[in-house]
Amino acid sequence: MRTFAPAMTTIALLPIIAALSFSGDTLVQNLPMITVTALKEQVSTGHIAAGVSDISYQSIQRNSTYRPNSLSSIVPGLHIPDYGASLTSTIYLRGIGSRMENPVMGLYIDGIPVIEKNAYDFDWEGIRRITMLRGPQGTLYGRNSMGGILSLSTISPAEDSRPTVCMEYGTANTTRIGTHFIIGNHALSLIFRHTDGYFNNTYKKELTDPYDGISLRWKWEQNITGRTTVSNILQTNLSKEGGFAYRLWQDSTLHPVSYNDEGSYRRLSVIEGLKLHHRGDALKTDVVTSLQFLSDDMHMDQDYTPKSVFTLQQKQQSVSGTMELTLRRADDDAVWQPQTGLFSFYRHNNLTAPVTFKRDGIETLILNNANSHIPKDIGYLTITDDVMPVNSDFQIGTRNTALFHESVFDLGRWLLTAGIRLDYEGGIMDYDCMARLHYRFLPIMTQDRELEVPYNGTVSHHHFEVIPKLSLLYKATDAVTVYTTASKGYRAGGFNTQIFSDILQNLTMNAMMKDLGVYLDRQFVSVSAHNTEYAPEDAWNLELGTRLSKGSFSASASAYYMDVRNQQLTVFPPGMSTGRMMTNAGHSRSIGVETELGWNTQQFRSHLSWSWCDARFVSYNDGNNDYSGNPLPYVPKHTLNVGAGYSFRLNRTTLDIDASLNGAGPVNWDETGTRQEPFRLKAGCRIALVFQDWEIYVRGDNLTDVQGYSFYFKSVGNEFLASGKPRMIMIGTTFKL
Repeated sequence: MRTFAPAMTTIALLPIIAALSFSGDTLVQNLPMITVTALKEQVSTGHIAAGVSDISYQSIQRNSTYRPNSLSSIVPGLHIPDYGASLTSTIYLRGIGSRMENPVMGLYIDGIPVIEKNAYDFDWEGIRRITMLRGPQGTLYGRNSMGGILSLSTISPAEDSRPTVCMEYGTANTTRIGTHFIIGNHALSLIFRHTDGYFNNTYKKELTDPYDGISLRWKWEQNITGRTTVSNILQTNLSKEGGFAYRLWQDSTLHPVSYNDEGSYRRLSVIEGLKLHHRGDALKTDVVTSLQFLSDDMHMDQDYTPKSVFTLQQKQQSVSGTMELTLRRADDDAVWQPQTGLFSFYRHNNLTAPVTFKRDGIETLILNNANSHIPKDIGYLTITDDVMPVNSDFQIGTRNTALFHESVFDLGRWLLTAGIRLDYEGGIMDYDCMARLHYRFLPIMTQDRELEVPYNGTVSHHHFEVIPKLSLLYKATDAVTVYTTASKGYRAGGFNTQIFSDILQNLTMNAMMKDLGVYLDRQFVSVSAHNTEYAPEDAWNLELGTRLSKGSFSASASAYYMDVRNQQLTVFPPGMSTGRMMTNAGHSRSIGVETELGWNTQQFRSHLSWSWCDARFVSYNDGNNDYSGNPLPYVPKHTLNVGAGYSFRLNRTTLDIDASLNGAGPVNWDETGTRQEPFRLKAGCRIALVFQDWEIYVRGDNLTDVQGYSFYFKSVGNEFLASGKPRMIMIGTTFKL
């Protein structure tokens, strides 16, 4: 369980990388100009039979697209609400998504897959192009690509690029300083961001969501021989932040953020990836291998009130290794273009998640429940500890191996693609939990009695997936294509660790009763560790789309139907529960339309992206209520982004003015549909004065200061909302050295 070949392969190749990087060997040649992309498709993006959003470097700069959530609505149907902390990274796309565990969207950086969802949310610098494939991409990309694939391409050492520095400052003392530059065959990017925070904790009289983070990327590319190229990417992100600005909704009143215990998140992530490409006479061979490390530490006041109820710390150290080998035909002009690949990864996670019950929590969550089962004339229980820790330690191993094949047949105006993936995933979890307390049964007992409740063991799962794909694209003219696709994707299963606090609560109450010699007819009910495993979620996607590109005008539109089985849903045990868990409880379907329009001339530019999605449960009964036919929670029915800009030529200076509207909604907050966030539009603007080697600009987000909400949830019977970010004004400059 605790060894993996891919990581060792990467480690073994690192000395070779270093030697090649600084070698004076005559076999080493300068790398020709290339375009780096994470996409595995053998055709251009214009001929991919799926919804594709392609965002250029210029658009990234003008839209201030510096984090994943800034892509919301710019990519039609994509919704990444900004709340909580960088840990959250909640992603919804085409009516599917979840608040926890595995994502529905895969992330690639220069062809390196990012395994840890907790590492998705980081600051970008030196990004040259963003490409988003929408819809299931399981055949080529495998697990967790059920909604799509986001590919980030960074600056290449082969580019003729001058060193660039950017700085901006604005609301909440938000500061962003970044640079990227090229030295020989090396490209480096660095970005630092700070903010004081936007939301005040009225109880602690301090801002609850400050942030400091730094990201560094080193990229090296080398042409070893005329046929072999090697590239390496090393990326690290370090951040320290507050967060969890959740507001209590009670008696039709939304209270300010107010809680007494720590809310913070610290993270270090490192990704080291190596790519090798060799072009032979008959085959093209690509090897991609990576070693990834994540260490993070979250502290959370889980009742989010001034009361001392209970807190959670979640600390993990995760190491992952990946390896992928792909073989393609060397003849790019052949009618039949096959590719066959083998992918494997292993992830080991050492997770510690202690829950600490404080005095208010001991009274309300444990003693009140226990004493309700004891006749008052006999006596009552009391716990004499002011603090009761419930320690939970987990060792979780996940392995995945897949064999995939895809064939593309270029039949003139027709492009036929057929593929299949055979995917195995297995997981094993060792759990070691312990609750310890001192209690008395009054008035009988005069001294404390110590009680220890251990809970440990091992659970595992194994799943096989067959993931087919079939698409047909017709090149009606040089400017117009029409396509249809049937594809499958899946989201990996896993283990519920956040429910173990509930398990230990109930075991502790049962143990106290047994220790007293009291045997209940009905035990305190809870799930067991063997109920904490959940299976993969899978989806079939049927899609019909078209693309037009002619001169300055481009357009695309697609309609899709998605059928989602074994849907992973976040549920809470009944009553005053402290945990939550993922379960395969639902079957849903999504029907939607997505469109993008663009018109760009030398001076004028415009863009529109819009999506409509009707995502509903086909069947879902939680044991108490039947939600069949109801809309899925957290999924916006519409997303919209519309923007326009114009460049005014002023002698040697250019005045750029860009404005945009961005919106999403309505969003249902729960399965009943009784809580809803309406569709809201937020206005943005950027005005820049551009000189030959530098520019100065002012930009604003949410200019009308729309008071919307980005998240809703329940904890220990209370309802909470997270407010969206307020108006933000920034002034900045970018210059080339």
